[in-house]
Amino acid sequence: MGRWVWAPAVLGPLAGHSTGFERWLRTRGFSGSAVSQRIWQFDHLSRWLDREGLRVDQLTPARQEQFLAARRAAGYRTWVSARSLRVPLAYLREVVPMPVPVPNGPLEPLLEDYRRYLRCERGLASIFRGAWLGRAERAGCWLVGLVVAGGCGKSPGVAAVGRAFLRPVGSFVS
Repeated sequence: MGRWVWAPAVLGPLAGHSTGFERWLRTRGFSGSAVSQRIWQFDHLSRWLDREGLRVDQLTPARQEQFLAARRAAGYRTWVSARSLRVPLAYLREVVPMPVPVPNGPLEPLLEDYRRYLRCERGLASIFRGAWLGRAERAGCWLVGLVVAGGCGKSPGVAAVGRAFLRPVGSFVS
């Protein structure tokens, strides 16, 4: 007897991004089942955008919360927090111009300043900024206590963060 295999499909405005999202997840080490679950989540987000008549670039933090509220109202108990949207939004920010989230926690202002540092002082392309910001977020417990000078001017505190905590192993880039 044959075996049923569930293969999620994405419909709606995000359908054209589903293959890229799946590849993006796999390159980051997500397991096959985790990829399927995230594609399922991506489909739910896409269908919601379609029902609301929204484009991907209109997915502001307020709209994200509306999506999550709609999931909670429909009785879902998983993928109903803002944190659950981090993965699909991280991918979408790499491939689609998206609204920048407003900082809302102790780490967020530091990450925003580090983002400015990477863009303005280091001049890194967005694909490389994303990798460095991912490292910064993972190292967040170390970043929270640092005092950082703001703006696109010289930010010695931010530069020190990059040198001290965020350099990839074996990297000789200054």
